[in-house]
Amino acid sequence: MIAENFDDLFADIDINKLPTLPQILVLFLDAAHTEVVAFDRLSELIKQDASLTSRIVSAASSAYYGGQGNVLPLERILVMLGLETIKTIAITASVQQFFSRFDNASARRQKVFWRDSLTCAQLSSVLAHLTGYANKDEAYLAGLIHNIGSLIFSNNYHDQYTEIADLAESEAQLVALECEHFGGSRYQAGAWIVSSWGSDCLIGDAVLYQNEPIEELQDAHHLIKILAVASRLSQYRPDADAEGFAAALKLFDLNQGLVEELLEKARLEVIEIAESMDIDLGDLSGDSLGLLPSDEDKQVELAGKVREIALLNGVRQDLSHSDGELAVKHAIRKSLGILFNSKNSLFFKLTEQTDKLVGDPLGDDDQQIAEIEVGLQSANSLIGRCFVEKRVLNSLPVDSSAPASVLDRQLLKMTHSKHFVCLPLILDQHAMGVLVVGITAKAASQVDQQLQLWKMFANEASYSLFTQLKHKQQQQQQHDDDCDYFQAKAREIVHEVNNPLSIVKNYVHILSSRIGENDAVKEELQIIRDELDRAGNILLQLPGIAGHHVTADGTRLVDINSQIIDLLKIFRSSLFATTGVEAVTDLDSSMVAIESNPSAIKQILTNLIKNAAEALPASGQITIETQALVNLNGRNYVEIVIADNGPGMPSAVQEKLFTPVETTKGGGHAGLGLSIVKHLIDELEGSVSCRSSAKNGTRFEILIPRITEETE
Repeated sequence: MIAENFDDLFADIDINKLPTLPQILVLFLDAAHTEVVAFDRLSELIKQDASLTSRIVSAASSAYYGGQGNVLPLERILVMLGLETIKTIAITASVQQFFSRFDNASARRQKVFWRDSLTCAQLSSVLAHLTGYANKDEAYLAGLIHNIGSLIFSNNYHDQYTEIADLAESEAQLVALECEHFGGSRYQAGAWIVSSWGSDCLIGDAVLYQNEPIEELQDAHHLIKILAVASRLSQYRPDADAEGFAAALKLFDLNQGLVEELLEKARLEVIEIAESMDIDLGDLSGDSLGLLPSDEDKQVELAGKVREIALLNGVRQDLSHSDGELAVKHAIRKSLGILFNSKNSLFFKLTEQTDKLVGDPLGDDDQQIAEIEVGLQSANSLIGRCFVEKRVLNSLPVDSSAPASVLDRQLLKMTHSKHFVCLPLILDQHAMGVLVVGITAKAASQVDQQLQLWKMFANEASYSLFTQLKHKQQQQQQHDDDCDYFQAKAREIVHEVNNPLSIVKNYVHILSSRIGENDAVKEELQIIRDELDRAGNILLQLPGIAGHHVTADGTRLVDINSQIIDLLKIFRSSLFATTGVEAVTDLDSSMVAIESNPSAIKQILTNLIKNAAEALPASGQITIETQALVNLNGRNYVEIVIADNGPGMPSAVQEKLFTPVETTKGGGHAGLGLSIVKHLIDELEGSVSCRSSAKNGTRFEILIPRITEETE
């Protein structure tokens, strides 16, 4: 019988609880929870199980398959769904399998179903290639799920279906009994599943019509004929093989000898896959087959996996609710106590500048670890080995009760434990450090048995820490972007304000020159001049008008050439404009940004340029030079030279050049400004020298330590 409406016929059937062999689920859970998940490995495992394939495709159908006509390749489906969805499907299937019946008869039927489905998939793919069918993946999928209807009936109507399967003496009789008891056959049930994918592909028709008489399939679609041959050959019954040989000859004109070779190859491939998955097929022909020890072991192992995942889900929730790196680390400590009865744990973070692992204290109770540094090439410490080898290491040695390394013994004291475990904090290619977990002697003896749980926990901890790190970097980037924006606006404002200031100051200068020396207005004009100078000085103090930026670790880098250019723009529209002083530059284009204090360097430049301008007569000249590299006594510096062509300084002033003294403007380069310059240069661990004469003017030479990102 063929139902007109599959939805009504199978309305009471739950297609989301199809069983999967525990051997496959164990492998799938491991593959989905590794540090680096490979979608091709997940795809390989899914392709070998009809139930998992149906779950995955069904999950993707509503979003991706409506009206497309063909099922997408499984690799693309996995990428579209995303890892978390795939994990959820695997966990759900595992939990359902754990609570489902797995007695002798059920185990045998599941293995028979798995073997026959995989054999049919292999044959369908080979026949598609041999007969020129373009979509081999579609043929493979059709073969894999060709008999999924029997799994639906067995899972939803277990006792009834077992009874009629035992009663049926032939394929035709079983189909008749299925229709009698359930209102439709397993082929209709399988086609109904495919229709639920929302796809117009021909897989549903191939599943539905695969058991039709060969004479009625002569003009059917190519895929339907492929599955009709493959499904008959994959039943591991002599009479089915004969039907399959006849179908291959009738539908594709393939002789029996060739088909026998194809069938033998497909069955050998299934045996190899079963062995690689630790699936003991044994003798599946008998009804009295008992549950094999390997099956029991895998069922127990699956139960352990389900427990581990349930525990880790709780850990993941705690970590996801923690805000900030410190909160995440405290949550990690708490979770370690719950999972492994850990009394204390220590964090060691990677410092890229020194290429070492450095202790990272979380509070006052473990401040002493901040003084511990571990070289990555150290073979003595478990911490170094754990990081380099990227694997979980246990302090419990084989031949001794105490670790060999002195540092390891220190760590035992710091963790207040008998033993400890080192976990690498690495996510993909992002290495962050090592987590040292103090544990009891009993827990240490169980590390090997719980190794997968330790690895999964390390992966969760690494993911949470990396997420916080990325969030912190994004915040820093946003802060830097804001600073860059405000610095650009500050420069724009300085430029706009300087234009009217310069015009006003020029007019004041012109007015001052037109009135007599004793005119009462002279003093008032001088007040205006002084206020204009004060406004200019205020502009000089604005942050961000001279170039500098911040490295990833917070170190400030100073672009000295940019600072000089920015300052001269201000002076040219203010101080230089009224005195006629000219400034020329000779800046080394190879100058790189150095690690230094941008505010201090700006203050040094401001004081020296102002002093030079105020000491010069009208139309004097200031020369500013930079040199990218000067080596003095084996140490590298950058050089800044500020020179003028003025009258020079008296000897008495030069002798006390950097000591605060009273002076009048224009009397020489002295006063408090130079004392500040000397103090700031000393703080930068640099040096300053001065040469001055009536013939050559005054020349200041400044050396600042040349520390760059490349020299770190």
